[in-house]
Amino acid sequence: MRKFVSIAITALVLSTIGAAAQSISAAEIAKMVDKRMNDLNPYQALLNDRDPARAQAAMQIMLESGDADLTRMALEYGLLSPNPTVKRLALESWLSTGPILSIRFDGTKVQAKNFASRVKNFWNGNVSDGIGYWRIGVGKYLPDLKCFSNTYKTDRCFITVNGDGVFLTPEALNGRAVITDTGQLEGAGALNGIEEPVPFSIRLLD
Repeated sequence: MRKFVSIAITALVLSTIGAAAQSISAAEIAKMVDKRMNDLNPYQALLNDRDPARAQAAMQIMLESGDADLTRMALEYGLLSPNPTVKRLALESWLSTGPILSIRFDGTKVQAKNFASRVKNFWNGNVSDGIGYWRIGVGKYLPDLKCFSNTYKTDRCFITVNGDGVFLTPEALNGRAVITDTGQLEGAGALNGIEEPVPFSIRLLD
């Protein structure tokens, strides 16, 4: 009898859990998706405005809004644009929000020992199988120098964006990158103590 009661209780508990797990139907999820898309469509229309100036203004405002969905939408629109001016404007507007960058250095073809020590000692980064990683926050814009600082050296240039490319000049590195068609930064730079140029990349879009 006790065994029967135990089985019955177990079945009741499992059925309750199953009912809770199925509390949101496929139709309800579809409605939520439709609502989310309808909420975003007006913003997409602003980005696709026939007037380039209005489209760029909408992109900047959305990037600086603090809303994750709008920021992602506007950044994707800007970085994937065929217009280099729009790409540059999108990057600058995004950098002004103070994001944290994850920089990937490919040291597989340079002096392994020196490369690892430089990444760790200069930037307190990590190295695994010849690939170095450094996470650093973008600081305030320095109008006199026309560049962005970082959160470690707040009075020095870290990133400079102009018509010739995107230049990274933190301590021990002098690098230049371009915004690729896939929406990330790719380039190479001179790292103190390393003879060969070190390729690096920064993913801008998730």
